Amino acid sequence: MPKNEGWFRIIKDTEIIELTSQYPITAREFRTTSPTASIPRIQMTGSDGAITYTPSYEPFILEISCTLEATDNYDYHLILAELKSILCGQDIYYIQHEKLPARRYEVDECKIEEPERFRKDAANFTLSFTVFKGVSESLYTSTTPLTYDAEAWGVGLNLPQGEEVAYIFSELVIFDVYNPSDVRINPRVHPFSIALTCESVTGANVRIYNRTNGTLFEMKKPLTKSDVLHLNGVYPYLNDVRCGIDTNHGLITLERGWNRVQVINATNITIAFDFPFYYRG
Repeated sequence: MPKNEGWFRIIKDTEIIELTSQYPITAREFRTTSPTASIPRIQMTGSDGAITYTPSYEPFILEISCTLEATDNYDYHLILAELKSILCGQDIYYIQHEKLPARRYEVDECKIEEPERFRKDAANFTLSFTVFKGVSESLYTSTTPLTYDAEAWGVGLNLPQGEEVAYIFSELVIFDVYNPSDVRINPRVHPFSIALTCESVTGANVRIYNRTNGTLFEMKKPLTKSDVLHLNGVYPYLNDVRCGIDTNHGLITLERGWNRVQVINATNITIAFDFPFYYRG
């Protein structure tokens, strides 16, 4: 992680561009605009109020107020041109910054405010990034080893203090899965993977059941410990082969906070839940 104060970086696939290390730029302030909900409502004639549905959220803006102090006027113009080339291309990329270093923001647009020059080689300006998904996300996914001193698990992830949080479980039939996100984890819209190995009870179908919200997945073929059942988003795989025809076509979702999950009709269980965490700012 960069050590200088007021840092931010660009993450493009596997490339990391340390803007405040590579250029004489300091970020003075980081801001995000407030979440804006779009809530479908239906009003019924003769009835009070309205019927409301699950809200969706619009993209928000991440603003970074910066100071550029170049070595001379030529260097100043060269750096600004390079910044425009990096930030205003055609590729989607992530922003990571000092104040919430365990989160990243996926952006598809950057607007560079007209710089306010206070010397011929220095200026203040604001970068405005459009976070098009309407959420920020954790740097890594839930199965990354949980160490609080590591960059992956820094402040701002809403992890419970003083409570053990696990996402891989062995030899347990009932266990608790924690979703620290500001949103429900839904495999229809979020990357969400569940991997299970177990022995099915003779004559019974293996089921994964979230007792907190009632979502249920059922496998209608017997399983042995050498089999790997993988729920990858909305698609189930058995030993890397699509197997939806042998299931109830159910999807497991995770509510915010603790979810009580049960594996039914199985023994010798190992199960893992892998997903990023999402936040409204």
